[in-house]
Amino acid sequence: MRKPLLILYFLIFIYGGVFSQEKVMEVGEELYYKVYYGFLTLGEVKVRISDYDKKNNIYTAIASMKSYEGIPFVNIDYIFESTIFKVKDSVYSKKFFSTEFKEGNLTHIEYIFDYDAGVIKCKKDRNWNVDFEKEVKNEQRKRYQDGLSMFYHARINSLVNKNYIVPVFVNEEESSISYSFNMNKDVISLDISDYDISAIKIMGKIHFVGVYGLTGEFMAWLSDDNYRIPLKAKFGVTIGNITLELVKYKRQDWKPPVYGK
Repeated sequence: MRKPLLILYFLIFIYGGVFSQEKVMEVGEELYYKVYYGFLTLGEVKVRISDYDKKNNIYTAIASMKSYEGIPFVNIDYIFESTIFKVKDSVYSKKFFSTEFKEGNLTHIEYIFDYDAGVIKCKKDRNWNVDFEKEVKNEQRKRYQDGLSMFYHARINSLVNKNYIVPVFVNEEESSISYSFNMNKDVISLDISDYDISAIKIMGKIHFVGVYGLTGEFMAWLSDDNYRIPLKAKFGVTIGNITLELVKYKRQDWKPPVYGK
């Protein structure tokens, strides 16, 4: 009698995990974060899933990152767009676009991942004048994350308790990000809720230098449910350590999970 029960529990775990992954990515989801440096509010980050191509199983995600005016030594104004393949229990990047607005100039970067040909096509232009175009070989046909698809990759994979070293294509070269999950319930408090929120914690390390010197070790908290909404994160950047906190959201049928239930 024990063997059939064990098989049943195993199937529930496997298929339950697969089904719950569908709740992570939903067209129309919008998440708004404030960025803090100590008690100083530096700016905001907005992330949303804008489209889903059901035939090809491809999502489109858009993010903006902007510092507030009058903040000394900080001038950030970016828009990112990523088209993302969703395959079984993971995602990976198809195309990535980055646009930076700074001091009256516009810098645009795009990566197109041609996995069949084993190349990544890179292009950068400034004020519509091409700085460079090149192809980077991907002979091992690795499935890469970009600066935005990582956001969804971590959420989906947090449903399974294991360690990850994830290939990332950034700054026109291969790098990686590593992370692991503590599946023990953690508790955090945010202004989006008048009760303590149940969360799980990610701990990891960024092995490249991103926007405004983003690199090194980080911590993040995701909602302890099948939606895995990113609630809070702590990162190291050029000026020191910053904190992101979820301040507003648009998401069907989701409320922050209550700690202790």
